[in-house]
Amino acid sequence: MEQRVLEVVLRTDRGKEGARRIRREGKIPAVLYGRKTPTFHLAVKPEELKKILTSGAKENTLIGLKVNGPGNEKVGNPVVMLKDLQIHPLSRSYLHADFYAVAMDEKIEVDIPIRLVGKAEGVKTGGIQQQAMREIRVRCLPSEIPEFLEVDVSALQIGDSIHVRDLTPPEKFEIVTDKNITLASVVPPISEAKYEELVAAPEVEKEIAQPERIGEKKEEPEVAEPAKAGKEPREAKEAKEAKEKEPKK
Repeated sequence: MEQRVLEVVLRTDRGKEGARRIRREGKIPAVLYGRKTPTFHLAVKPEELKKILTSGAKENTLIGLKVNGPGNEKVGNPVVMLKDLQIHPLSRSYLHADFYAVAMDEKIEVDIPIRLVGKAEGVKTGGIQQQAMREIRVRCLPSEIPEFLEVDVSALQIGDSIHVRDLTPPEKFEIVTDKNITLASVVPPISEAKYEELVAAPEVEKEIAQPERIGEKKEEPEVAEPAKAGKEPREAKEAKEAKEKEPKK
């Protein structure tokens, strides 16, 4: 993989105030670290970083850092990969970058894109091609990271699938992803009648019962007490007694 060069400056001031000062100068704060590399705080021109990321394989791009200014002898000229990039949600401007130093003689694991090539035979007869995975993890030397992995789907018939185990990768890298995972398949088409049935099917509204809260007192509905056998209702009895007390004419 081609290596790009990015000029950076070693910075000594940290914290929010230091970051604000760097941004006022038209740069963004960045950090460099690695398994065998001490942590260094850097300042980067965002437009230079953007040029690299938009012209290469993005996070898998190898970047050679060229440190300018005082303290450059401490950092040297490491080869790094972009591990994290903070972007403003509205302006989409770069805010902060993390660089990971790699050893060119040690293998690393990276995710590379999968590119399907060819037209499946099953698609020609009405099948639908589906891609289950967009990336695959491989282990290789930093200088041998492929930009993508091509997977030929031309021979797939309806009902066929390609799994990771079906791939024959070049000797320069090995595949780390589980060999039983499906990469692509061709499935039978959905009939027009079945499609109309799925589209026209009404949504069933489910009544959601309110949960009962522990300790909550329930309000009991008022129920009229039935009159007991052999006894008159209280209102009728009072009315009868009052009528008996009236003077007789």
